[in-house]
Amino acid sequence: MIGKILKSSTGSCVNRIKYVYGGKKHDHDIANIKTIDTNCLAFCPEIGMQKGSVEDLSCMILDMDIAMKLKLGEQGKPKRTLKPIFHAVLSLDAGESLTPAQWKIAVRHYLKLMGFKSTNKYASVLHADTGNEHVHIVASRVSYESGFPMVSDKNNYEKNVQAVSEIEDMFSLRKAPRPEESWNITISSREVEGAARAGTMPYRSRLAAKVGACIESTRERNGDFINFVRALKRQQIYVHLRYDTDGQPKGISYEFEGRVTSGKTLKKARLTFQKLTTQEGIKYEPSMLSQLRAELSKRNPASKGKPNAAEQRYWVSRGWIYLYFIPVNTTRAPFIKLKVKKTGAQVRQEIAHEEAMVLVEIILQILAALFGAAVGYTSKPGNPRVKGYTEYDPDEGFPLLAYDQPRGIQKELQLV
Repeated sequence: MIGKILKSSTGSCVNRIKYVYGGKKHDHDIANIKTIDTNCLAFCPEIGMQKGSVEDLSCMILDMDIAMKLKLGEQGKPKRTLKPIFHAVLSLDAGESLTPAQWKIAVRHYLKLMGFKSTNKYASVLHADTGNEHVHIVASRVSYESGFPMVSDKNNYEKNVQAVSEIEDMFSLRKAPRPEESWNITISSREVEGAARAGTMPYRSRLAAKVGACIESTRERNGDFINFVRALKRQQIYVHLRYDTDGQPKGISYEFEGRVTSGKTLKKARLTFQKLTTQEGIKYEPSMLSQLRAELSKRNPASKGKPNAAEQRYWVSRGWIYLYFIPVNTTRAPFIKLKVKKTGAQVRQEIAHEEAMVLVEIILQILAALFGAAVGYTSKPGNPRVKGYTEYDPDEGFPLLAYDQPRGIQKELQLV
């Protein structure tokens, strides 16, 4: 069995309830939708929906939403956006099935371990028209109790894994691989399609496999975090750490092929800094910090001395290179933000470092020609989450060049 928790939604449950009952555009046949269990007043809205009536469905939505509305009425506008709707999916392996009575026991056991009580409104809906029998669970996190407390979503991931494991044991279901036992990660259909067009494996699959292999080789050598970082660099993967207020590492990201992916995003169950040091056997001591920082600063594992600062001069994200160009010697020249678009082939094939550096140097030459060499410009990494960039497409004119002289230099700027 696989248990998946979807993101909590804000406001009403209307979209979730309509989705699981086939009231929205949906790939499930409404005839194969069945209410397994609910404590809402409208017990089986699918019966009315099959006859063309949505009255019972609307009643269920109102019943589930009213606790949230009462909570807002009592407390006024909350300090944070309220996310009262919980949505999870329990999916059986192909060929397995449970009776409605068994599903009802499984759903109630799951909700109990996730922290829900009888004072929380919920509905569980079976979809049996695909190769994998599965149940959607939609529940209100707001309880019908004094003060309308909300079910905590802290440690939901760990609680979900534990609940699924107990349900598998309860009904002798095939054990799904635990996330902490496998390097496999969930890949979206968009990632699969993009990889297919590029003729390669999905990016995150390649990255996770490489990081996993480095963990295993480090363990075999009884190595520490510094050995792990060195092993990653031999695979052209560079580590970025986040630090707490005491200056000690608390988070990790992996840079590979010009992209930076956090350990939490890549595989929360195994590849975060905490999991590496407490679960995966990668040893780290606070006394290693200075040596670790020195190791992280070396971009090339074979190089000696200080890292090349030029390697930090660009930021590649989703088909764009982001750069800041900052005047050094005068305030009369403009501060320039530039993002340079790659061609379709280049979007599918990450840009090489050397090509990016050629682009940076050419742009610096153009700025010197426009504003004078005495001004002096330096390039800094851009931030794709900051607005205000000027867009440059190599198929169009460079925005800072005069119209009577663009094509020669523009051809040099084209990334190949």
